[in-house]
Amino acid sequence: MLRIATPSLPARVAILALVLTAATACASSPPGASPSPAASAASSAPNSSVHCEGGGWRSVPVGVTRDVAAPPMPVITGIRTAAHPECGYDRLVLDITGPLPSFEVKYVPRVTADPSGNPIILSGQRYLLITLQPAQAHDASGGSAVARLAPALGYPVLKGYAVAGDFEGVVSLALGLAGPASIRVGELPGHWYIDVKA
Repeated sequence: MLRIATPSLPARVAILALVLTAATACASSPPGASPSPAASAASSAPNSSVHCEGGGWRSVPVGVTRDVAAPPMPVITGIRTAAHPECGYDRLVLDITGPLPSFEVKYVPRVTADPSGNPIILSGQRYLLITLQPAQAHDASGGSAVARLAPALGYPVLKGYAVAGDFEGVVSLALGLAGPASIRVGELPGHWYIDVKA
């Protein structure tokens, strides 16, 4: 009989912390904030080895449907971005409290606000629309929990983002891209991310 040893609780917590750090460490602070000294040192080290994840790239559209009981509603509490020129992609990370919602990612010809339909000016030549539900990006008093519009990011592929809608349990997030892109979506407890590359 084959027995597989399982790590102790402290070991499992340490492993989860390492995985979470690896997946989310690439996400920078909000636009305009300076990176941490450790991040700056790591990115500027001349002989640092870079490990680029391979595989998982796909074309758009893509989506996942889940049965999520709400309330409580999953809440998007943070949006972070980072460029990874050494690996050829840019990343956007959503911090989410509660269960991860269903999502759909597709191209749209223009970005409009939901539910008003007013146009949103967003940097880029192509636009991805990410729809998450059930989800919200505001707190109990109705105040926005995230920055609604990123200034021009200047990354190679990801040029900007905007929260296009946060209405009736549906959050819409638009990404402005330099052109057509392949995407890679990933999930960890409390985090959802999308990578984009030309």
